Amino acid sequence: MEALTLTSTRAVKSNAISHLQHKHGCAGTATYKSSPSLKSLHRRRRPLILASLAHPKTSFNYLHQEQVESFIRPLTTFPSSPPHHQQEEEEEMIVAKLRLVAAAAADRAEMHAVLADQRDGWNKLFHSSLTNITLAALILQALIPNNNGDSSIASTLLYGASAALMCGVNKIQPSQLAEEQRMAARLFRQLNTDIHTNLALPTHLRQEHSAHSFLSRAYEAVLALDKAYPLPLFPGMLDKFPKTVEPAVWWPQQQVVEEDTAAQLLSQPQSHSDIINGWSTELEKELRGVSETLRSGDIEEFVGLSKKVLQVNTILAIAAPLLTGTAGALNMMQNTSFLSMSMVAGVAGVLASTLSHGGQIGMVFEMYRNCAGFYHFLDSSISRTLKQSNPEMRENGELFHWKLALHLGRDPSFSSLRFFLQIRRETFLNLHFGRGDFPTCLRSLHS
Repeated sequence: MEALTLTSTRAVKSNAISHLQHKHGCAGTATYKSSPSLKSLHRRRRPLILASLAHPKTSFNYLHQEQVESFIRPLTTFPSSPPHHQQEEEEEMIVAKLRLVAAAAADRAEMHAVLADQRDGWNKLFHSSLTNITLAALILQALIPNNNGDSSIASTLLYGASAALMCGVNKIQPSQLAEEQRMAARLFRQLNTDIHTNLALPTHLRQEHSAHSFLSRAYEAVLALDKAYPLPLFPGMLDKFPKTVEPAVWWPQQQVVEEDTAAQLLSQPQSHSDIINGWSTELEKELRGVSETLRSGDIEEFVGLSKKVLQVNTILAIAAPLLTGTAGALNMMQNTSFLSMSMVAGVAGVLASTLSHGGQIGMVFEMYRNCAGFYHFLDSSISRTLKQSNPEMRENGELFHWKLALHLGRDPSFSSLRFFLQIRRETFLNLHFGRGDFPTCLRSLHS
């Protein structure tokens, strides 16, 4: 094997030497007739080339060795694609995957919108059916004289059917189901828009400077939305009467900064006086104030409203079938006083069902929970952005500030955000300390 390799190497070198000899020989033939000295010089170069191959330590051999290697190298190497072509191919692949994620988000938005219309129709259908069934039982009780046995059985069956249907409808809360699907459709449309907007922006102005990290974040956002707002009714339906009320969370969990970490982060300002990538110390200070205000004000406020609405909805969901079932039980007793009580209980059951489903109390609860989740999302976005100590690796500070101001419904200026912070602080102090102690508390807060 070694002999074969040595033979092939010698063959290649001999071909290189013959090529160089032919090259230099051709260069000198044009001057042989006019200058014989060049002809004699060329004749002396052949043994020098051969001698240089035989004696590798000569200086003349070093020059010709480079020429031989430059001739051999193209014969023994294969062409490879340049690095910038590979980088362009990777970027094109990431852009193609992002467009696939955007298409999937648009498709899910359409599906959730269809389900929202369907479940809103459920709410109207069940509400009208429950009202009509209970009113039919009341009419049988009131119009048929002496409440004979047949009418008593019929009205009792109608009351029982109405009570059973109320239990099932109160369990799934169709108005709340419709609000969940409407929210999911809006968030999927927003994700689709965010992907196309980021693809249209220059690289240094995107939310993620790395295209791969933006792709992973978009894909995880789709999975998080699927988990937060499931499509099927069973299994996977969200609990309509949770024991603990928390803000809705529809973004990836690994991006959420825990409150202890966020508190430490927000209490430690970053030290850079110059504006880097749109970030300055003043902007970071304002964002920390907004984050603290959101956590202590808006999130707690909407969570408190959600708890109150949930309590009302729970009472109505229990009272409506209970009153209707009681009306059916009293109707079976052949007594005038019990008949009157049965009619009162039936009317009360209809009113409770109408308030619950006609007033869409479940939808109101879900709306307040989503509002708390919205402010929780803004707080998490600020904490996650400030967690990155290098301003150059963050989203552009000016764009982030504009986006936050638009989300809060404020003019994108520092004075507007300061006014927002001042109003929220005044409201917080008035609620917790009373109006009499407000100036003292405000001075202590500013100090």
